[in-house]
Amino acid sequence: MRLLSKLKPWALALGLACMGAAQAAPDVSLEVTHKSSVLGADGIQRSTVFTERVIRQGDTVWIERVMPAGAHQEDEHAKAKVGAAKDHKHADLSAATRWIQRLPDGKLKFRLVAMHDQVVVDIAPAEYATVGFDGAWLAAYHLIDPAVLKTLKAGETTPQGQWFENTKGRNAVRVLWDAKREMPLQVLSQGANGNRTTTVKVLNTAIKNPWDVTKKFAQKDYSDFLD
Repeated sequence: MRLLSKLKPWALALGLACMGAAQAAPDVSLEVTHKSSVLGADGIQRSTVFTERVIRQGDTVWIERVMPAGAHQEDEHAKAKVGAAKDHKHADLSAATRWIQRLPDGKLKFRLVAMHDQVVVDIAPAEYATVGFDGAWLAAYHLIDPAVLKTLKAGETTPQGQWFENTKGRNAVRVLWDAKREMPLQVLSQGANGNRTTTVKVLNTAIKNPWDVTKKFAQKDYSDFLD
């Protein structure tokens, strides 16, 4: 499932690393839903579904998990608000928001934001792999690295965008690319043991700076959470 590994959701380290600088693309507010189904070696079919709100504004990308009701135990997190967060060593980072900025010198500033705990955690490059981030700016900025399109064949053009696809044996990949917004609207990948689908919905709501709320949050380094 090599093609699948290149196109899995960016929250799980999507895309191919690329050293080139991204061209400015339109600011967007998106709702991105990921679905996957994988047959394990133990014979169990495992399905996963999650949705993220993505804001791309200038050289900043904000990826926030949409949490279904009941996903967090509010009474447990209530003890980890601003005052307590300073001493709260085990803030919930498993579903933390990813806040990625590309600095003028081309380097990245990557932070995790634990919204319930009101903590911003600065992640050093040496710790990217630990938290599942591959440091690929283009993959975060465009949702997939546009270089992936060069490995696919151009297909049908629709009012929404153009399809790109490739099939090799039991592996298949299809991408519906929106050239105006420079991002995919759908990514479909099929392998011998499973499939993944990413669907992107463009929201018409006004783009705001969701990161402004973090001004009152506690600031931490990732090393603060290591025992």
